[in-house]
Amino acid sequence: MFGVEAVSPSPAGELNIRAHQICSEREITLMECLFNLDKLVGRGRFRFVGFPFKIRGGSGSPIRALASFE
Repeated sequence: MFGVEAVSPSPAGELNIRAHQICSEREITLMECLFNLDKLVGRGRFRFVGFPFKIRGGSGSPIRALASFE
């Protein structure tokens, strides 16, 4: 296994990979390392869309994240 480690969604002291496994078992999609989210606060309702790259045999990919305001 290889990749770029980021801020972990798992509780302190637990391995990040375990949090990913648990979410995968429950078919929960993770979106990590999003930034500029502070710019969305207070602007009203929006729709989030994430456009992933198709990576053959991959279990994840970078996404192009979009917030579309109503």
